[in-house]
Amino acid sequence: MNTLSAGNYLGNKVDAYVNKKILISKTDYCSVENKGWHCHENSFFAYFLKGGNFEYRKTKEIKCSAGTLLFYQSQEPHCNKAYTSDCKIFHVEIDNNWFHQHDLRTEKIKADVIGDFTVKNVFTNILHEFATRDELTGSSIEHLLLYLFVLLSRSSAHDHSIPSWVKKFDAVIKDCITDTPTLANISKLIDIHPVTLSKEFYRYYHCSFGDYIRHLKIENSLPLLAKKNLPVNDVAYRCGFTDTSNFIRTFKKVKGVTPNVYRQYT
Repeated sequence: MNTLSAGNYLGNKVDAYVNKKILISKTDYCSVENKGWHCHENSFFAYFLKGGNFEYRKTKEIKCSAGTLLFYQSQEPHCNKAYTSDCKIFHVEIDNNWFHQHDLRTEKIKADVIGDFTVKNVFTNILHEFATRDELTGSSIEHLLLYLFVLLSRSSAHDHSIPSWVKKFDAVIKDCITDTPTLANISKLIDIHPVTLSKEFYRYYHCSFGDYIRHLKIENSLPLLAKKNLPVNDVAYRCGFTDTSNFIRTFKKVKGVTPNVYRQYT
């Protein structure tokens, strides 16, 4: 099996930034990319800015699209197929010595697909620093990565105690997000009392029910924003926002930048 050395990926690297033991890059892919099973020398994150693909890890198939965030352990075998012709991925690769230096253990991170909104928003901040690239970028990115790994380790520690209602909630919420679901409606769908759901929600999602819905709508907007010919007001409408100004305001609150600025990153 082929092992790719530090900073190397299957596609065409179009931009890169290196700070000590952290290697960051944007890579374009084409629809014919298919190099079989391989792994990478270092652990890294892959954040889909545009397009997508199908990824295979052992017995698991992952469908990726704009906004998908993946984590790879060092030397973890995987295979990527069926890239869309416009696929662009933002990579953050970390030298193994960086983890030893900060007394971090990547094996504590069990997630491959990262859905935690707080983690994904931290990653958007890294994307913003990559675009800024001033004298503070290096230290800022390192600080963000340390915080990100604290969040990921916390999430993994709770995996073993996830109650059944959380799994039901995750299964039904995405199908009704454009209708702006209410606490009462969702409670009925997953067969849990609204008071119990309200009381327990923050414990497992680290935000209120309303904030979770807002974050999910913003995540749903990312593949649409990657289509740069689609007006922002159309994106807002398709994601369940009643007006464009509310969408822009919510997007900036969640991601730290406006939808148009985020589009520039893609």
